Amino acid sequence: MDNARQPATIDNCDREPIHIPGSIQPHGVMLVCDPVTFELRYASRNLAGLTNIESDSFPGMPLSDILGPDAVHELFNAAAKTHATGAPGIVLKLRLPERDGVFDATIHTHAERCFIEIEPCLDDGHSAEHALDLTRQLIARIGMESDFERLVKSGARLVQAMLGYDRVMIYRFLHNGAGRVIAEARLPHLNSFMGQHFPASDIPAQARRLYLDNPIRMISDVDSVPVPLLPPLAEGAAPVDMSHAQLRSVSPVHCEYLRNMGVSASLSISLIVEGRLWGLIACHHDTPRVTPLALRITAELFGHFFALQLGSIERRSRMIASTEARSQLDALIADIGIGEPIVPALADRLPMLARLVGCHGAALWMDGVWAATDTALTQDACRQVQELASDAGSRTIWHTQEIGAHIPDPVGTVAGVLAIPLSETFDDTLFLFRNEEAHEIEWAGEPTKTVVGTGPEFRLSPRGSFETWRQDVRGHSVPWHETDLAIAEAIRSWLRDVILRQTEAAAEERANAEQRRRILNDELNHRVKNVIALVKSIALQTAANAETVAQYSTSLEGRLQALATAHDQSLGQGDGVGSLADLIEMEAGLYRSDDDTDRIVAEGPELQLDDKAFSVVAMVLHEMMTNAVKYGALSTPGGRLAIAWSHAGNDLVIDWRESGGPAVSPPQHTGFGSRLIRSSLEYDLRGSAGIDYQPTGLVARFVIPARHVLTGPRSAPQPARIRRSTGTLDGLSVLVVEDQGLIAMDAEDTLRRLGASDVRLAAGVGEAMALLETFTPDVAVLDFNLGEETSEQVAQVLTARRLPFLFMTGYGDRVLLPESMHHVPIVRKPISPATIALQISAAQAAVARQTPASGEED
Repeated sequence: MDNARQPATIDNCDREPIHIPGSIQPHGVMLVCDPVTFELRYASRNLAGLTNIESDSFPGMPLSDILGPDAVHELFNAAAKTHATGAPGIVLKLRLPERDGVFDATIHTHAERCFIEIEPCLDDGHSAEHALDLTRQLIARIGMESDFERLVKSGARLVQAMLGYDRVMIYRFLHNGAGRVIAEARLPHLNSFMGQHFPASDIPAQARRLYLDNPIRMISDVDSVPVPLLPPLAEGAAPVDMSHAQLRSVSPVHCEYLRNMGVSASLSISLIVEGRLWGLIACHHDTPRVTPLALRITAELFGHFFALQLGSIERRSRMIASTEARSQLDALIADIGIGEPIVPALADRLPMLARLVGCHGAALWMDGVWAATDTALTQDACRQVQELASDAGSRTIWHTQEIGAHIPDPVGTVAGVLAIPLSETFDDTLFLFRNEEAHEIEWAGEPTKTVVGTGPEFRLSPRGSFETWRQDVRGHSVPWHETDLAIAEAIRSWLRDVILRQTEAAAEERANAEQRRRILNDELNHRVKNVIALVKSIALQTAANAETVAQYSTSLEGRLQALATAHDQSLGQGDGVGSLADLIEMEAGLYRSDDDTDRIVAEGPELQLDDKAFSVVAMVLHEMMTNAVKYGALSTPGGRLAIAWSHAGNDLVIDWRESGGPAVSPPQHTGFGSRLIRSSLEYDLRGSAGIDYQPTGLVARFVIPARHVLTGPRSAPQPARIRRSTGTLDGLSVLVVEDQGLIAMDAEDTLRRLGASDVRLAAGVGEAMALLETFTPDVAVLDFNLGEETSEQVAQVLTARRLPFLFMTGYGDRVLLPESMHHVPIVRKPISPATIALQISAAQAAVARQTPASGEED
């Protein structure tokens, strides 16, 4: 259908070979030579008007025969000066033989051909004379601007003043390829294009490439007839590539486009920022206009400097935004502790990260964990975004303002997505979201092309009207600007630094933990050997001084229990020291009756002993207390014991005074207990021990050197807190859950000696649960750590059945117990009869009161 108008379905603009038109604009002459021999190969048909040489005779002629040796010499010198940069050589006010007036010429080499372009110097070279001064003035004016808006406005006005075009526009390319007029200088009678958009198809891809290669482009008259190159191309010959030519003729479609705008002549200056085509300075004129080459050079230099200034301002804006973002990010990181898990820390800070880039929400995929704010895409949608970003083959930030164009039917209000990779791939990603912002765009005419003609004669026609055309835009967010991307890059860098710091801290902590483990193992090995040697010595010496097996057993058990108690007490402090008052009160409390709490009085300031002194004093107190119970003041109902401790200089003095007991006389020989006391204090601690067997009661003084003593807050004199249990196990049935056979047997023997009539043993949870199906114990004793399992399940069953129980443990505190079981009484291994009886009574009393018991004894 001839002349039918329909929406264009084929965009042949991108395929139009505008770089090989085979013709030039008529305001100049072009010569194309061999770059080695400089023999003429092609020339524009109007060459005869310049040289009087007919077109059918010039192929193969030397260039000097056409332009004269002097002109060729100048051209070659100009080419040599710019050869290294690739820029064309320029000769202003060139004179040709037998021609009046002067000419401007350029020379460049491209695609194995040498191009010489010659134009008449319309003002006899006057423009060349002031071009340099004009360039200096313009650059100085632009260099004064540091604000973006002022810069582009000044740029448009200065170019109009310099070149004299009716309209000058600063035209910026947008993220989607379209352009927008951001500044304009025009004559008053012209309509304004300020703020209007132009579709990406107005400047097709190959035209944009040429704008990068050739930063100045002049069209002198859209209605002029192009001048062809002669002779015509031979069959199989490569077309003449005019990509860098000033005189290259213009696409008919573009000429029609300009005519539809009411433009007769144009000049464009490419704005190239950091290697990319940032935009154009577009100059339009209502009548044909040829701008002299000297002014075009000035305009090109101005464009270079203007682009540098643009880049400088944009970089400064990005730097300021990045710096401010960094400052805020540093504030965010300030309270993230070294070694703190990074994913929860970042998840808590997602709203703050979103606000940094002016977003409505954020989400995080990291280490397989998902976290998001209220405004966010779904997990599945974000996975699709990760795949899109990964498929793009880039490890940099991925963004879109129209997520619906990438993911079908996204759920929610999100339209803009920015994905920041936190790892080498997009497996760990921070997502930032912007909601849809419906808005209206003003186009300079409806942004479509139409097809004119049918069949092989069809062609695309540019729009015929540039009247403002408004479009409602949906499904888009506010665009992501360079500043947003700069802040996002700062976030990316910052998060990677944080992740690296935490990773390094974790690695350092693991290394330190391993070092501590090795040191602890060495220390444990050393201490175990010392304890074994000490136990061996105690066993041998106790045997040597015992008269019967029963006496040996009782003495050895008491001494070992004192050693274990001291060990537990020092570990329980958590810092390698133990309380002297607690130690004395624990030992004394086992020998006080409920009806005579003043039988043993202990008083003195609050002091701490280091672990070495603590063990020694525990053994000394045990020996002294055992002797007082057997032979001294505590062997009779009316006997009394006073223990007082104080400072003597910096040393610690412990005074022991017995009264009210049987008459005392010095022993006939020194027993092991006395030798143990003296050797421990004098040899191990470099202290002293003095024992005086006065008839009214034994008196002793023990001195502990100051290096083993730490002073704490003073406390008022008080009786010992721990008291002997009055509970009885007579006739009780007991369940013992213990995975170590010897310890289970020892516990059974102890419980039976205390009066238990039925003691049943279970080595694990399974056995215990099976026993509980047919057996209801009066009380249960549970070892919490049973190798590869714990007794927590058994404890839960006992709690549900309201049966009393206690834990038996070799650990120093309740650290391994679940929080719900912290109220349960515990006894530490090795167990003593008095302690386990006391804690069984506490467990029974707690169940009777139906309230949690709180106790811990050794």
